[in-house]
Amino acid sequence: MRRARRCQSGATAVEFSLVCLPLLLLALGIVEFGRAFYLENNLSYAADIAARKVLIGQVGRNLSDSEAYSQLQAIVRENFSGGDPALLQVALGKETVDGIDFRVLSLRYSFTFLVPGLADGPIALGLSRRIPMG
Repeated sequence: MRRARRCQSGATAVEFSLVCLPLLLLALGIVEFGRAFYLENNLSYAADIAARKVLIGQVGRNLSDSEAYSQLQAIVRENFSGGDPALLQVALGKETVDGIDFRVLSLRYSFTFLVPGLADGPIALGLSRRIPMG
């Protein structure tokens, strides 16, 4: 019986199995959150391109709201390359701040993790840009 207590031949395998699972989950979590930040950055880029086109007068200055909305939506979807464009929601609104009129471009994307168990459902990534009308 003493000989069986001193035998250390499987100790390394047991220690590795105890440490491997948490490290693997941590690595996969880092990759998943990296994907989420990449998509958020890609959303920001697409919104900035659309806002820039409005500011330089290529889109939406003298158009009706429905025409401006369809043009801005096409520009955003064209410049969004990080995920599924079908999950991208584009909204256009108006806002007045201190007497200045703005168009508000809002983007939302439903991000789902590839690794099960990190979240119960999709996470909504969203941002908005205020574009002066003038």
